[in-house]
Amino acid sequence: MAILIIEHSELTGSDRLGQRLLEDGHRLLVVRVHLGEKLPGDLDEIDGVISCGGPQDPDSNEPWVEQELALLRTADALELPVFGMCLGSQLLARALGGELARCEQPEMGWYDVRLTAVGYADFILSGQPWDGPQFHWHHWEVSKLPEGATLLASSDRCGVQAWMKGISTYAVQFHPECTAERIESWILDDKEQLDQAGISSAAVKDDTVKNFADYVRLTDRLFEAISQLLMPMHTRLSRQRN
Repeated sequence: MAILIIEHSELTGSDRLGQRLLEDGHRLLVVRVHLGEKLPGDLDEIDGVISCGGPQDPDSNEPWVEQELALLRTADALELPVFGMCLGSQLLARALGGELARCEQPEMGWYDVRLTAVGYADFILSGQPWDGPQFHWHHWEVSKLPEGATLLASSDRCGVQAWMKGISTYAVQFHPECTAERIESWILDDKEQLDQAGISSAAVKDDTVKNFADYVRLTDRLFEAISQLLMPMHTRLSRQRN
């Protein structure tokens, strides 16, 4: 039994979240769909699913997309733990009947995220500030949540920053998983996009230096909630015994 990690690019992955899961004893099955690796045909040996970020538009029709959408839909229906990040959040919303749109203004860098009352009370965001900076890198957003989903957080430029559906499906538009090196690689790789959006690369770097220590501390709390509560080890052991 393993947690399925779906990666969409060489420049995106589970990073610090995946490392925390490994440290806690979880087994990970990493599938890099952008390289043609195949997703599992069923979820019989899967304890949870994490869909990572990526450079693709969420309305993409690349060969792996329909299979990932079907897998996310099935995991939600089975109430397996699911967690989506950035593109992963958008694909999850698409799979469950939500709607997507291009952002009026992209979020690339550090922007404040505000929790809703439900978000503040929910275990997944326990210990997060009501209002504080998170790292973002996206041109698309969830414009309408799937039926039955609940908003957990928003920002000035993006109405859906975190959401949940049911008891085990969660997603965030921001990027909690990044290392400092990962952020630096995105700044270098997307300098032209930053310039076109009127966003200063130097300012993003300065904000990263200022915010990164608190970002690590707070996102580590999120990873603990995912590892210990959303995808707990005792659930896996129970399934193995059965």
